[in-house]
Amino acid sequence: MKRKNSLFNRPTSTKTPQSKKTIEYPDIIEVSALSHEGRGIAKQGGKTLFITGALPGEQVRVNIDTRHRRYDEASCTEVVTASEHRVSPACEYYGRCGGCDLQHLNHDQQISTKQSLVIDQLARLGKFTPSEIEAPITSPSWHYRRSCRLGINQLTRDNSALVGFRRKGSSKLIKIDHCPVLSEPLDALLERLPKVLEGTDSFKEITHAEISMGDHEGALTLRVKKTPKEALTTQLNKLAQDNNFKLYFDYGGRIEAVDGEAQLNYRIAETDTLIHFEPGDFIQVNAHVNEQMIQRALAWLQLSDQDRVLDLFCGIGNFTLPIATRTESIVGIEGVEEMVERANHNAQSNQLTNCEFHKANLTNDLRAMPWYKQGFNKILLDPPRTGALEIIKQLKQHSAEMVLYVSCNPAALARDGAELISQGYTATRFCVMDMFPHTSHVESLVLFERV
Repeated sequence: MKRKNSLFNRPTSTKTPQSKKTIEYPDIIEVSALSHEGRGIAKQGGKTLFITGALPGEQVRVNIDTRHRRYDEASCTEVVTASEHRVSPACEYYGRCGGCDLQHLNHDQQISTKQSLVIDQLARLGKFTPSEIEAPITSPSWHYRRSCRLGINQLTRDNSALVGFRRKGSSKLIKIDHCPVLSEPLDALLERLPKVLEGTDSFKEITHAEISMGDHEGALTLRVKKTPKEALTTQLNKLAQDNNFKLYFDYGGRIEAVDGEAQLNYRIAETDTLIHFEPGDFIQVNAHVNEQMIQRALAWLQLSDQDRVLDLFCGIGNFTLPIATRTESIVGIEGVEEMVERANHNAQSNQLTNCEFHKANLTNDLRAMPWYKQGFNKILLDPPRTGALEIIKQLKQHSAEMVLYVSCNPAALARDGAELISQGYTATRFCVMDMFPHTSHVESLVLFERV
C-alpha cells in the first residue's frame, strides 16, 4: 500500500487520440456498470463509453470529451433517471477538485461496489475466486485522513495565496478552504495557512506543504527553495504551535525542524505497540482502517510462538512489530534505508528482540542474501501498486504455509495471486478495506494457504 500522495496527485494525459470509429450516441444513454476508476459504463455500437459522474442503472445526458479507437470518454451533464444509490456530494469543491470521485454514490454502496469490482478482476485476470468473502473493513466516511500534501502558489495579480489540491484532470491547483475527508486538525490548518502566508510580502520560496498527524501531535512540513524571511518563519511557527503541530522546512535533500522535533507516533491497540515516524515517512493515512487491518492480519495468520515470519515491504514496521508480539521471530525487509533505521528504532523502543530489519531491492535476485536463507513458514506481502511478482517467484523454495497479501491494486493482486496459485496455494479468505472513502481507490486482503 505504498502509494504516496495517490489521493491528491494523479497524472493526467494531455494526448487526444483520434478514433477510427466515430459513434453517434443517443440523446439519453443507459448506464450499465461502474468502472474500477469510478466512472459509469455504457455500450453503444460495440464501443464502450466511460462517463464521469454517472452511476449504474441511470439514464443520463452526456458531453463527449475524448474519442479513442476502442472507447470514448464523456462527462455527465444531466441525470434524467437517478440511481437509488445517488446522493448529494457533501463537499462544495466536488467535481472540480481531483481528490474524490465517488461522493455522489452512497457510502455503503461504494464499499459493496468496490468488493464486486475486485472479485471480478480476480476471476477475469487471475482466474481464481477466494473461498471465503469476509465482511469489509469499514471507515468513518469523513475526517478519516491523517496526512496530505497541499500545493502552494502566490498569485501575481494580487499576491494572494493559492493553497489547495490538483484540479480534476489538470496539474493546476484549485483553492480549497476546507476538506471534509481530512482529519479536523489538518482541515483547520488548511483554512488558516493562507491567511498567514498573505500576511507577508512574498512567500514564493514555499512550493507545497506536507501535513501529517500522529495520535497526539502533528508535523507541518513546508517544501522551500530557501529559508523564508524571519518574520514569515515566526508567523508560520506560531500557526503550527497554536494547532499542536511542529514546523519543518524541507530543502530537498534534508528536512529540518524549526523549533523542536514533533513527537510523531501512533499506537496499535491490539498489541499495545507504539510506532514512531518522522516527517516524510509513509504511514497508512486512515488510522481507523489501519487498526482493523492489523487485527485481521493477526487473526488470519493464526500466529503462535512457533512461527517464523517474513514481512516484505515492511516500512517502519506497521505490521512487523504487532506480529512480533505474537510469534517466535520475524524479519522485515524494506527498500529505503531510513525506513529500516526507523523500524529498528521502533523495535527497540517496544523492547522487541525477536525481529530484525534489512534493506533490499525486492525486484532483484535475493537468494544470496543471508536473511533470505532463513526458514519462514508464514509470509506477509504489502507491496506498492506495481505488485510483487518478482519476489513471489523467488519465495517458492520456502514453501510457506500461508502468504497474506495486502493489496492496493486489484490488477497486480490478480496477477500475483495467479502466480501463488500456480505454486500450490489456494485463496482462502478475502476482504476489501475502505481505506479511502469517496475515492475509487480500493484496498484488499487475501490469505493464500498451501494445499
